[in-house]
Amino acid sequence: MTEWEQKLPPRVRERLAKIKITPEEKKRLKADEELKSFLSVFYRGEIGPEDLGQRLEQYKTEDKGFFISEVQRRLIDSLSLQIPAADFKKRGRCLLILERLKEKGRDMPMKTEINVLGSLIKHYLGEKDRVQEHLRKQVEQNPQLRMGRAKTDLGEMRIELSVDEAVFDSPQWKDFIFQHEMNCRAQFDQSIGRLKEMIE
Repeated sequence: MTEWEQKLPPRVRERLAKIKITPEEKKRLKADEELKSFLSVFYRGEIGPEDLGQRLEQYKTEDKGFFISEVQRRLIDSLSLQIPAADFKKRGRCLLILERLKEKGRDMPMKTEINVLGSLIKHYLGEKDRVQEHLRKQVEQNPQLRMGRAKTDLGEMRIELSVDEAVFDSPQWKDFIFQHEMNCRAQFDQSIGRLKEMIE
């Protein structure tokens, strides 16, 4: 058993022992473990974008050139409309640093697309907060809006909801969030698709 196999969780080692794995598959599994290791220390905040770039720089001259692109793909897959601004900034910076490691890097178009994506996420979260605050004020000013219904063993009862429960239960919020999510999700998916197309 090689050193990298010994580092695998016991269940994975058990499964590996039961199945016959080709040398190519072992190589791929080892590479996958290395990728996960790089990204886990990055996601935990133990290293920054520049550090990750330095660690991956050695792979552009080895037979593991695919590492840089694969890390970028996984970084892109980790993005969402709900991602905190600091995490988005850090991951966007990392994508650019890794792109600059490539011989034919396309960092300027990528930077433009990352900015588009950042603006969309900011708009998504900002609008959500704005509408939520507007509805919260309405509920606070009209206690009648806090009355809801709950099913019990004895039948349906009227109950008093908290302000946030009343907001999230309101038809206005449900209509808004459905439409807002749908519109922003479509734009988000298109932008993510364009970013992925830039990775070679």
